[in-house]
Amino acid sequence: MKKTRRFSALVMALVMLFTCAMSFTANAQDTTDVIWNSYYAASTEQIEAAVMLTPGSNESERYVSWYSESATGTVVLLDALGREIDTFEATAKATPQGDYRLGAVISGLKGPGVYAYYCKSGNWQSTTYTFTVDGDTSFTAMYMTDIHVSGDKFEENSIRDTAGKLNNTIEAGLSKALLNGKSVDLILSAGDQASDGLREEYIGVCANEYTKSIPFATVVGNHDRKSVDYRYFTFQPNTADMHLKSYVGTDYWFVKGDVLFFMIDSNNTSMADHRRFVKEAVEANPDVKWRVAVFHHDLYSGRIPSRESENQFLRLMWAPIADEFGFDLCLLGHSHYYTISNVMYNNKTVTATENGGTVTNAEGTIYMVSGSINNPRNSEEVELSENIGHAHLTEDRIYNLIDFSEDSIEIKSYTVESGEEIGSITIEKTTNEGGHTYKTPAKWYYPLIDVISFIAGFINNIGRYYDNTQLGFDIPLFEGIFG
Repeated sequence: MKKTRRFSALVMALVMLFTCAMSFTANAQDTTDVIWNSYYAASTEQIEAAVMLTPGSNESERYVSWYSESATGTVVLLDALGREIDTFEATAKATPQGDYRLGAVISGLKGPGVYAYYCKSGNWQSTTYTFTVDGDTSFTAMYMTDIHVSGDKFEENSIRDTAGKLNNTIEAGLSKALLNGKSVDLILSAGDQASDGLREEYIGVCANEYTKSIPFATVVGNHDRKSVDYRYFTFQPNTADMHLKSYVGTDYWFVKGDVLFFMIDSNNTSMADHRRFVKEAVEANPDVKWRVAVFHHDLYSGRIPSRESENQFLRLMWAPIADEFGFDLCLLGHSHYYTISNVMYNNKTVTATENGGTVTNAEGTIYMVSGSINNPRNSEEVELSENIGHAHLTEDRIYNLIDFSEDSIEIKSYTVESGEEIGSITIEKTTNEGGHTYKTPAKWYYPLIDVISFIAGFINNIGRYYDNTQLGFDIPLFEGIFG
């Protein structure tokens, strides 16, 4: 089985190698910029921009979405030889700009293998893109956060240039994985894909070709909520039905290999809603070994003192959920600093971690935060939490390659500028439960936290509703507040 996976990885790598090589073999940065600028102009010149591939419920599905002037469209699925296999009808979301975001679910995929697809709507037809389907529980994910493609009004080409840094970061990750004899099978982004939540920024996020061939899984960041366009940007499987949620998005889950991913909107502070979502996802996937949560807000790194009160409140919400349902790993953002926590349980360190170390059957959860792609912070105002096992201060862009296998999660982190490894940790688990043998303490204040967190989310949503109406968006009051 592993031989077939390596073969699929090699095929995918060869399919994408030419474009990667265009940037990596350039002798000067200005040559690379010229290549990107030309590609960006060509990929964003028409309305049918921002084709994006996202995960389906499991490896047998993929979601494809794109902008369109037409309210109807299809995705045509091809085999590796270019023969048509099936056609999938798209559903439409009407956008505030007067057009549509179309999305279709490709289903019935079998692996290991290579597929291709193209999108059609109106008189437009996309380029044909390829993707792989794994037949193994082992795979590699690339994790990043705080991409911040930015429409800076003072910089004419800000979106193009910040989108270019994302493109180069993905290329660096693909190249590093290829050197390690692997392929990147999934991209995880822990929020703030855009700086102002603008449609033009999301078009920039998808201007590269890689997010059309590698499933790109995102969560809502606080900057993504600055406008309403994230609401139309993504199509996601297994979305949560909540009493209170953000207008632009909600929680969703998917399974890849032997990993259950919880993709969570941490802007929504309704603890009871999130707990119900996690419980339903776990009950739907009782035999999946690893549990990994991705959400935007940092909990433990404690780097920015002014945010510690916010972090403290969020810890009261998220630590009990992580403890109760045995999260192995949480991938976070927001702080723009790279940190890996100790093993945490009941808001306390139960096992210390160290750079390059291995934790076996952890009796708690490891929380990791990566640096920002376009807005890395310097080391000023640094105040490390006692719960941090390893940190790396840099203004370079950071990406992380996470190798998931049956018995371990191995994380290695690199900077784009140097290509050097800056941190690593391995989590091993000998059974499905690993070290998660404790029961979450039934503390007397948890019901109170449910109420307070719902009220906090309600007030937050009122503020966002007001801000969005001031931007000129016509949003029904109930929908704007309750999602």
